[in-house]
Amino acid sequence: MQVTEQMKRDLAQDGAIVVRGLFSPERLERLREAFDYGIAHPSPQHGYVYKGTPDEHFNDYGNFANRDVHLAAIKALGLGEFVAALWDSGHVWFRGEEIFIKKGGRAGRSPWHQDTSYSPMSGPHMLNLWASFEKLPRKNSLEIVRGSHLGTQYNGSSYDDPSNPNRPLWIDTDWPQLPNIEAERAKDPASWDVLCWDLELGDALVFHSGTLHGGAPVTPDCPDRHTLVYRFYGDQLFYRPLPTGGANYDYDISDLNDASLTPGEPYRSRYSTQLR
Repeated sequence: MQVTEQMKRDLAQDGAIVVRGLFSPERLERLREAFDYGIAHPSPQHGYVYKGTPDEHFNDYGNFANRDVHLAAIKALGLGEFVAALWDSGHVWFRGEEIFIKKGGRAGRSPWHQDTSYSPMSGPHMLNLWASFEKLPRKNSLEIVRGSHLGTQYNGSSYDDPSNPNRPLWIDTDWPQLPNIEAERAKDPASWDVLCWDLELGDALVFHSGTLHGGAPVTPDCPDRHTLVYRFYGDQLFYRPLPTGGANYDYDISDLNDASLTPGEPYRSRYSTQLR
């Protein structure tokens, strides 16, 4: 895939781009092999978000036992070189994968959030490469607030109450609570500048991990969605510790903080793998 200057500018300024045809049918099949392996060999923390509710869906992430499988796919598909070109970064690291399955036409929106609420890092060189194995119309695709990676760092979502998707992740923090974007859009559809695209097979969303993003529900006319996300970072990534006052979460993710680093220092996660 040829990376253009326009792609670089749009990613830096808007925080998200759609890359049409990043995966040919053969390349998409290679990606699907990694996805299927992850489903067949889940991590201990795999499970169902909003379990027991109509919005229940499968999720797994960061399975180190499967890292070699994903690294092999990333290298075979040249994704490290592609990401490096988007940033003009001399180095690229693979941070981890995430797998989603929504099916049966019933699972609703994922809550608006920023991945940086869950990770001790900030800076321009971090992104998610988001690809689904179904054709997705806009109403079933992921939505991203344009330019939000350049603005406020919000508290995260606790992901434990579909009736209250803005329930705070962090108990004691000066990060403001997530805005009720859906309520505001219901009153005024233009209240938030939201990016969203129809996605064909082989298309990929590429977006900064600090953007506000959410959505991608399934509906009776688009009943299933299988999505693989790969997360990368580059040279311009810096340590920004997470709050430490406790969290409404399954486990204490503040242990991702690194006491050996000072805020603003270049961040190289001990959980990542250098690609180049």
